[in-house]
Amino acid sequence: MQQFGGVAVNEACVDFIKSILPAGSTILELGSGPGSTVALSADYTLFSVENQPEWFDRFPICTTYINCNTKYYDDEYTVPDLPNQKGWYDPADLFHKLPKSYDLILIDGPGGGRYGRGGFLKHLNEFNTNVPMIFDDVHVEDKGKALMEKVSEQVGRPWAILETDPKRQTGYIL
Repeated sequence: MQQFGGVAVNEACVDFIKSILPAGSTILELGSGPGSTVALSADYTLFSVENQPEWFDRFPICTTYINCNTKYYDDEYTVPDLPNQKGWYDPADLFHKLPKSYDLILIDGPGGGRYGRGGFLKHLNEFNTNVPMIFDDVHVEDKGKALMEKVSEQVGRPWAILETDPKRQTGYIL
């Protein structure tokens, strides 16, 4: 059952992905949900990193789950360029589980509101950033836009925001 909004990505995000990515491609999704995971699974192979036990294996016919622990930041594990980051996926639990290749990254996690998404920037060199990157929740200061801007600087490609509801925005780097 697909649904959009709330904790799920908006429909404009899914439509945008479908407009830029050929069917049959592979998506690495940081986070999972009833919007992206369900709506994209008919056309794409999905790998969904999930940190919240209540979402583990929730849509098993739609994606291959990469259930992952989280790690709170300490003095050695910080993201100095982004404020209010408390933690991210545990690198020791994540990177060896990622697929070898993918055609798009959808950054919509970790979920739960306790961590932040800045770990993606901290560990950017662990990802193939030569693919389109979609950033959900860029309207939320601690989650999206600052992260997207910093990633854009690092990869040397411009960012943009989908023209959608200002209370529910998605950004991207192509």
